[in-house]
Amino acid sequence: MKKALLFGAMFLCLAVPGISWARALMPGLPWSVYLYEAGRLLALLAFVLIFFQYVLISKIPWIERGLGPAALFKLHRRCGVIAFVLLLSHPVLLILSERLQGYTSPMSPIKILGVLTLALLSAAALAALLARRLHLRVQTWKKVHKAAYMVFPLGFVHSLLIGTTLQKGPSRVLWLIMAAAYLAVVAYKALRSSLLKHPSS
Repeated sequence: MKKALLFGAMFLCLAVPGISWARALMPGLPWSVYLYEAGRLLALLAFVLIFFQYVLISKIPWIERGLGPAALFKLHRRCGVIAFVLLLSHPVLLILSERLQGYTSPMSPIKILGVLTLALLSAAALAALLARRLHLRVQTWKKVHKAAYMVFPLGFVHSLLIGTTLQKGPSRVLWLIMAAAYLAVVAYKALRSSLLKHPSS
């Protein structure tokens, strides 16, 4: 039951921005414009999967009991790879679309924020995927993964301030709900870590 609820929540959170994006899509546009729109959609879906990364490793008891640590880790790894590929594809499709249309949009602070978000996610993903080959120390791996907690707030600001899908409607509400849930997860993990370090006598 808990597994079904988790997967149902993931499907719903992916469907909301997907439907909002599709409803705003205008027919009859050049395919190069649709390429740009596809890049935007991939970023929206990637952000949702990134949010669930924090949920999956939150060590919240009812989630762990529902799936088990091994299944959670496998799901976390798979969602992480998918999110990483989607987010890498995002700027590639946007830049390719602009080149095909014959223009280049200027760099802006919001775009720089997006680049920083992607850089942090890349570091976390590569550290996880290549930890054994790079012979990373456990402490180094943990520090990189802790830095990855900045991916969500940076990506949240970037996605909320750029584009049109999140300016109003269900998708904007979902983004705010995910932000509140992210803060709750971070607070839970901080409290849990504090209690483990300083157990009551």
